[in-house]
Amino acid sequence: MSESTDLRHSRRDVLRFSIAGAGAFTVAAAGGGRYLIDRALAQDATPAAAAFDRAACYTPFPDAKNVTYDRIGEPPYSLALSNSYIGNVWRTQMINMANVFVTRPDIAPLVKEWQVASSGEDVAQQISQMENFTTAGAQAIIVNAIDPDALVPAVQNARDQGIVVVAFDNIVNSDDIVFVNEDQYEMGKRWAEFLIEKMGDAGKVLMITGVAGTSVDTDRTKGADDVFGQHSGIETVKVVGKWDPGVAQTATANALAADKDFTGVWCQGGTDGAVRAFQAAGLGVPPFAGEAENGFRKQMLAGVVDGYSIGQSPALVAVSIRVALDLLQGNEVPSAISVPLPEAKNADLVPGVNVFPDAPDNFFTPVNIEACGVSFTYEEIAPKS
Repeated sequence: MSESTDLRHSRRDVLRFSIAGAGAFTVAAAGGGRYLIDRALAQDATPAAAAFDRAACYTPFPDAKNVTYDRIGEPPYSLALSNSYIGNVWRTQMINMANVFVTRPDIAPLVKEWQVASSGEDVAQQISQMENFTTAGAQAIIVNAIDPDALVPAVQNARDQGIVVVAFDNIVNSDDIVFVNEDQYEMGKRWAEFLIEKMGDAGKVLMITGVAGTSVDTDRTKGADDVFGQHSGIETVKVVGKWDPGVAQTATANALAADKDFTGVWCQGGTDGAVRAFQAAGLGVPPFAGEAENGFRKQMLAGVVDGYSIGQSPALVAVSIRVALDLLQGNEVPSAISVPLPEAKNADLVPGVNVFPDAPDNFFTPVNIEACGVSFTYEEIAPKS
């Protein structure tokens, strides 16, 4: 699953879906090849989804306001996804979900063109990406930002031209967009509280952070720091894991080479890799608070680790597509939409529901957001070899 940072430039791919018409539609990938995706097959694989419940799905964050934009003509519309970091499976699974979701029977008639681009950790590249979508005629851009501030001018330029912008996961600090997210501060806080319950008021916590500069990394870390800071006997050591099992395992192994006295681990992502680092070092695995990778939940299910797993669902992208389509049609939505945190401790795990024993470790388990009418099968969105 781990990918060298040096490879990220080769992963700056652009996909364009032309969805008009029935049957198969074409996906063109910049730099090589054309692929056919059979819409009928995609629909046949669709799981039975709960009906879209607008009130339950569009739960506002505190202080969110209801917003309405002028209707942009009649559907179908041109949509684009501006993704940044592409160096972990969460991002590739998220893109798989988006590509499948636009083929859903209730979504496909509303979308005439679907474009996807990934810029890696290059801020200038994502700004250029946004500008390209703007000039190419996108009517809505869904963005997962590498930097919450640097993209503000590009977002504002899009909005000045009447383009709908919806940010999710890592957001943009602009009052002129709608964002869809889970409460990242609360996630980091709950992980820390779990470790305090397990460790008491004293001990040393290894904190494995994400991609520096992103809003997710900043908010989760602050949530944890605010909890640990209330306990003078708690010492923390921070390393960078970039939400990737390979990177997190290496960072953890390096930390253990310097100090083996950790009594708890707080991990933003790549959690199963961090657990393996303790095993490889021949150490007992302390309590872990981490993400919702299938590998981590399988380790919990097997009793390898006493864990608390909270997932940032890749399906946030599907909710964001739905929000963008609502805004284009002049429908009212909250300016900030909060998706519930999908969490599980060891006793909460149910094979085939929130942990998948036969699926790869790098699969992210929270794939369904029922209130939003978002459901996927593993086969639809499985990591491609």
